[in-house]
Amino acid sequence: MTELTSTVLTSLLVTAIGAMDSDLSRDSTRPDPMDQALISGSGKRTVLSQLQERNGAGAPLMVGQYLHLAEETPVLAVLLKSTDPRVLAEKWMRLEQYHHSHHRTRIDATMAGQWLCRRESHQAPPGVAENYLIAGVLLGFLEAIGAKNCRLQIDSREIAKAEFRAVSPADGRLDTFAIVWSEDGTGTPPKPESYPDRPLNDQLADHLAHDIGRGWRLADAARGLAYSERSLQRHLKATGRSFSSVLRRARMREASRLLTETDTSIAEIGYCCGYADQAHFQRDFLRVTNMTPKVFRDVMATDETAAESN
Repeated sequence: MTELTSTVLTSLLVTAIGAMDSDLSRDSTRPDPMDQALISGSGKRTVLSQLQERNGAGAPLMVGQYLHLAEETPVLAVLLKSTDPRVLAEKWMRLEQYHHSHHRTRIDATMAGQWLCRRESHQAPPGVAENYLIAGVLLGFLEAIGAKNCRLQIDSREIAKAEFRAVSPADGRLDTFAIVWSEDGTGTPPKPESYPDRPLNDQLADHLAHDIGRGWRLADAARGLAYSERSLQRHLKATGRSFSSVLRRARMREASRLLTETDTSIAEIGYCCGYADQAHFQRDFLRVTNMTPKVFRDVMATDETAAESN
């Protein structure tokens, strides 16, 4: 079976190399994330090997510092909308599961100010360079959502960004590592949002839509609207709705937009709308629209073409 990898991650890697080593980037083709979600992993391994040969074993740790140069994609938007590190960790692990990644990262985000990470594999263990790449990208995402003074921790040694290039395999394969940060401004729940006088189910749908790629739970939604879980359930029941039905509504809104306004793959649309797997997304979409996402996209494209010709 061909090993596949995320097109977004490979595109970011090539972009970062362009900023770090312009000579090396001349021989690297940046894949288009809008063309397909997954590509062969062989290209990523080759580029990582070249990066380490020219810039040191720790160079892949620097890739996460170039997130601001990455091409805009729905997946990146979903990750960067994370309101706190716990939500970001959940999204990352679900993304790896969604893409059936051979190599995955288990993140324990239960402790304040740190992630405990373990790299796992269903086949051969991931290489050192890939572990370094993932560790650096995760740290970059944490910084992007507001975590301050992020450091990599290998065993009991903390490594700041300025020291990344000097890291070598002798410091550890990063099969297990931690990322730590200062607890100033992260990990605090967002302030309750205010809405005009509208039905509660409409308010809830809009609240969920602010970060629809998140694995929403009733408790999180209730907190954001300044309700208790029981009170929110009671008010929704009075309108003939449930939390799951309103969540499905918000997901379908975004799915319909992505299907009609973008060329994002159907698999990635399911992920960006918060689904654990593509089958669940397909079932929900069929349930709501009586057509599959592909048929819906084809129908909308046909309707648009007909409208333009009139």
